[in-house]
Amino acid sequence: MRGATWLFMGVSLLGSGPVAAQLLPPVSDDVKIQVTQQEIDEDAAGRNPANHAEAMARQFHVEKDVVEQLRQAKVGWGEIGIRLAFAQEVAKQDAKQFPSVEAALSKVNDRRSNRANWGAMANEFGIDLVQVVVGAQQGRQQMRADAKKEATAGVVKPGGQQPDLTDKRDGTPKRGAATK
Repeated sequence: MRGATWLFMGVSLLGSGPVAAQLLPPVSDDVKIQVTQQEIDEDAAGRNPANHAEAMARQFHVEKDVVEQLRQAKVGWGEIGIRLAFAQEVAKQDAKQFPSVEAALSKVNDRRSNRANWGAMANEFGIDLVQVVVGAQQGRQQMRADAKKEATAGVVKPGGQQPDLTDKRDGTPKRGAATK
Protein backbone atom coordinates (compact mmCIF):
# COMPACT_ATOMS: atom_id res chain seq x y z
CA MET A 1 0.00 0.00 0.00
CA ARG A 2 2.81 2.34 0.92
CA GLY A 3 4.50 1.80 -2.47
CA ALA A 4 1.27 2.59 -4.30
CA THR A 5 0.97 5.86 -2.40
CA TRP A 6 4.49 6.91 -3.37
CA LEU A 7 3.85 5.88 -6.96
CA PHE A 8 0.67 7.96 -7.07
CA MET A 9 2.47 10.99 -5.61
CA GLY A 10 5.33 10.64 -8.09
CA VAL A 11 2.99 10.44 -11.08
CA SER A 12 1.06 13.45 -9.74
CA LEU A 13 4.23 15.50 -9.53
CA LEU A 14 5.25 14.56 -13.07
CA GLY A 15 1.97 15.90 -14.39
CA SER A 16 2.40 19.22 -12.59
CA GLY A 17 5.74 20.03 -14.30
CA PRO A 18 4.25 21.60 -17.44
CA VAL A 19 1.75 23.56 -15.33
CA ALA A 20 4.54 24.98 -13.16
CA ALA A 21 6.49 25.97 -16.28
CA GLN A 22 3.46 27.84 -17.59
CA LEU A 23 3.20 29.84 -14.38
CA LEU A 24 6.69 31.29 -14.67
CA PRO A 25 6.84 34.90 -15.83
CA PRO A 26 8.41 35.54 -19.24
CA VAL A 27 12.14 36.17 -19.19
CA SER A 28 13.08 39.81 -19.73
CA ASP A 29 15.40 40.87 -22.52
CA ASP A 30 17.99 42.01 -19.96
CA VAL A 31 18.05 38.51 -18.47
CA LYS A 32 18.48 37.01 -21.95
CA ILE A 33 21.40 39.38 -22.54
CA GLN A 34 23.01 38.35 -19.23
CA VAL A 35 22.56 34.64 -19.96
CA THR A 36 24.03 35.00 -23.45
CA GLN A 37 26.93 37.00 -22.04
CA GLN A 38 27.63 34.27 -19.48
CA GLU A 39 27.43 31.55 -22.16
CA ILE A 40 29.97 33.38 -24.33
CA ASP A 41 32.27 33.76 -21.31
CA GLU A 42 31.99 30.03 -20.58
CA ASP A 43 32.72 29.10 -24.19
CA ALA A 44 35.82 31.29 -24.20
CA ALA A 45 37.28 29.73 -21.05
CA GLY A 46 40.45 27.83 -21.86
CA ARG A 47 40.50 28.91 -25.48
CA ASN A 48 43.46 30.61 -27.11
CA PRO A 49 42.68 34.36 -26.69
CA ALA A 50 44.25 35.33 -30.03
CA ASN A 51 42.19 32.76 -31.94
CA HIS A 52 39.05 33.74 -30.05
CA ALA A 53 39.61 37.44 -30.79
CA GLU A 54 40.13 36.64 -34.47
CA ALA A 55 36.97 34.53 -34.64
CA MET A 56 34.92 37.21 -32.88
CA ALA A 57 36.28 39.95 -35.15
CA ARG A 58 35.50 37.87 -38.24
CA GLN A 59 31.97 37.11 -37.04
CA PHE A 60 31.09 40.75 -36.33
CA HIS A 61 33.02 42.29 -39.27
CA VAL A 62 35.51 44.36 -37.27
CA GLU A 63 39.29 44.40 -37.10
CA LYS A 64 40.94 42.01 -34.66
CA ASP A 65 42.59 45.02 -32.99
CA VAL A 66 39.15 46.32 -31.96
CA VAL A 67 38.44 43.13 -30.02
CA GLU A 68 41.94 43.05 -28.54
CA GLN A 69 41.62 46.67 -27.33
CA LEU A 70 38.43 45.77 -25.48
CA ARG A 71 40.19 42.78 -23.90
CA GLN A 72 43.08 45.02 -22.83
CA ALA A 73 40.50 47.30 -21.19
CA LYS A 74 39.47 44.27 -19.08
CA VAL A 75 36.15 43.76 -20.88
CA GLY A 76 34.99 40.14 -20.73
CA TRP A 77 34.36 38.01 -23.81
CA GLY A 78 30.61 37.93 -23.18
CA GLU A 79 30.39 41.70 -22.83
CA ILE A 80 32.43 42.10 -26.02
CA GLY A 81 30.09 39.76 -27.89
CA ILE A 82 27.01 41.66 -26.71
CA ARG A 83 28.59 45.03 -27.50
CA LEU A 84 29.50 43.91 -31.00
CA ALA A 85 26.04 42.45 -31.64
CA PHE A 86 24.46 45.66 -30.32
CA ALA A 87 26.76 47.81 -32.47
CA GLN A 88 25.90 45.67 -35.49
CA GLU A 89 22.19 46.37 -34.91
CA VAL A 90 22.84 50.10 -34.40
CA ALA A 91 24.80 50.25 -37.67
CA LYS A 92 21.92 48.50 -39.48
CA GLN A 93 19.38 50.87 -37.92
CA ASP A 94 21.17 54.15 -38.69
CA ALA A 95 23.68 53.65 -41.50
CA LYS A 96 24.07 57.40 -42.10
CA GLN A 97 25.21 58.22 -38.57
CA PHE A 98 27.04 54.92 -38.07
CA PRO A 99 28.48 53.79 -41.43
CA SER A 100 30.34 50.87 -39.85
CA VAL A 101 30.07 48.51 -36.91
CA GLU A 102 33.23 50.11 -35.49
CA ALA A 103 31.62 53.58 -35.54
CA ALA A 104 28.56 52.25 -33.73
CA LEU A 105 30.78 50.33 -31.31
CA SER A 106 32.49 53.56 -30.29
CA LYS A 107 29.12 55.01 -29.23
CA VAL A 108 28.12 51.77 -27.50
CA ASN A 109 31.43 51.71 -25.60
CA ASP A 110 30.89 55.32 -24.45
CA ARG A 111 27.40 54.53 -23.17
CA ARG A 112 28.55 51.33 -21.42
CA SER A 113 31.47 53.14 -19.75
CA ASN A 114 28.84 55.52 -18.30
CA ARG A 115 27.09 52.44 -16.88
CA ALA A 116 24.07 52.59 -19.18
CA ASN A 117 22.11 49.34 -19.14
CA TRP A 118 21.16 47.50 -22.30
CA GLY A 119 17.44 48.27 -22.02
CA ALA A 120 18.00 52.03 -21.78
CA MET A 121 20.45 51.91 -24.68
CA ALA A 122 18.00 49.89 -26.77
CA ASN A 123 15.34 52.55 -26.19
CA GLU A 124 17.79 55.33 -27.03
CA PHE A 125 18.85 53.75 -30.32
CA GLY A 126 15.49 52.20 -31.21
CA ILE A 127 16.96 48.69 -31.15
CA ASP A 128 15.11 45.47 -30.35
CA LEU A 129 17.17 43.59 -27.75
CA VAL A 130 15.88 40.28 -29.09
CA GLN A 131 17.81 40.96 -32.30
CA VAL A 132 20.92 41.71 -30.23
CA VAL A 133 20.53 38.38 -28.42
CA VAL A 134 20.03 36.57 -31.73
CA GLY A 135 23.12 38.23 -33.20
CA ALA A 136 25.22 37.40 -30.14
CA GLN A 137 23.99 33.79 -30.16
CA GLN A 138 24.84 33.45 -33.85
CA GLY A 139 28.30 34.79 -33.09
CA ARG A 140 28.60 32.34 -30.22
CA GLN A 141 27.63 29.40 -32.44
CA GLN A 142 30.15 30.43 -35.09
CA MET A 143 32.90 30.75 -32.50
CA ARG A 144 32.00 27.34 -31.07
CA ALA A 145 32.25 25.85 -34.57
CA ASP A 146 35.64 27.53 -35.04
CA ALA A 147 36.81 26.19 -31.66
CA LYS A 148 35.68 22.70 -32.59
CA LYS A 149 37.49 22.93 -35.91
CA GLU A 150 40.64 24.11 -34.08
CA ALA A 151 40.43 21.30 -31.55
CA THR A 152 39.95 18.59 -34.17
CA ALA A 153 42.51 19.83 -36.69
CA GLY A 154 44.80 16.97 -37.59
CA VAL A 155 42.61 14.34 -35.95
CA VAL A 156 41.75 11.43 -38.23
CA LYS A 157 38.03 10.80 -38.24
CA PRO A 158 36.64 7.27 -38.25
CA GLY A 159 36.39 6.13 -41.83
CA GLY A 160 38.91 8.75 -42.89
CA GLN A 161 41.63 6.17 -43.46
CA GLN A 162 41.10 2.88 -45.17
CA PRO A 163 42.01 -0.10 -43.03
CA ASP A 164 44.92 -2.22 -44.13
CA LEU A 165 43.27 -5.34 -45.54
CA THR A 166 46.42 -7.23 -46.43
CA ASP A 167 47.88 -10.12 -44.55
CA LYS A 168 51.11 -8.93 -42.98
CA ARG A 169 52.77 -12.32 -43.38
CA ASP A 170 52.56 -12.70 -47.14
CA GLY A 171 50.92 -9.50 -48.54
CA THR A 172 47.81 -11.28 -49.84
CA PRO A 173 44.32 -9.86 -49.26
CA LYS A 174 42.66 -11.00 -46.04
CA ARG A 175 39.57 -13.18 -46.20
CA GLY A 176 36.43 -11.11 -46.81
CA ALA A 177 38.39 -8.14 -48.16
CA ALA A 178 37.20 -6.76 -51.47
CA THR A 179 39.69 -7.22 -54.28
CA LYS A 180 40.38 -4.61 -56.93
